[in-house]
Amino acid sequence: MPSKSIPTSTPDPCKTLGCRLPINHSEFVRLILSSLYSLGYRRAALSLELESGIPLDSMEYSSLLTQILSGRWDDCICTIDSIDDLDARKRTAAAFLVFREHFLELVSSGNMLLLAIDVLQKRISPLELDRSSVHRLARAIVSLEEKVTLEDRFRRRIGLLMDLVEVLPPWIKVPCGRLEHLVETAVLKQVESCLYHNSPEEVTLFEDHKCSLEHIPYIVQP
Repeated sequence: MPSKSIPTSTPDPCKTLGCRLPINHSEFVRLILSSLYSLGYRRAALSLELESGIPLDSMEYSSLLTQILSGRWDDCICTIDSIDDLDARKRTAAAFLVFREHFLELVSSGNMLLLAIDVLQKRISPLELDRSSVHRLARAIVSLEEKVTLEDRFRRRIGLLMDLVEVLPPWIKVPCGRLEHLVETAVLKQVESCLYHNSPEEVTLFEDHKCSLEHIPYIVQP
């Protein structure tokens, strides 16, 4: 593991890998980091983050995590608005998710109904949404009776973060198992294009897959 004295490098966002098809260097490192963490190699992942200067999570995701857990809803919207490659429909969907959680937390507090109504009227209603979504939230004012515990609030906020990840561009948060999926897809493509393939045990990651004529069964069992 590298010592703490090793300076963090500054990643070049334009740096690429590959000969035939340019692969973004930072994206590739983030995929490796995600795989290392999922495999349980935390120290190796931390070392790679330090040496490469490339964190697993994007700055936007880290900001959203902090903002959501602390209930800073306006800051969440500012972070979402700062994301350029987000079309209007998904931007609206993301804003709705944030304001809905804010609204429901105000309703569940029991003594902030006026603020909840204000959020519903001034933040949620102006969004270009199916009006039934607004009506369902309005009904929550009279149907939600029990107060939400701190544990339930934390769980719901984590759920909000995960819902936002599904709406926002994939570079915000590396999809779980993405590197493994890419490798599996590449291997399956090679197997499918192999004219003589008939044994899954012969597939390896160390070379491109290609069966020879010798792999064709030539003895027919009676």
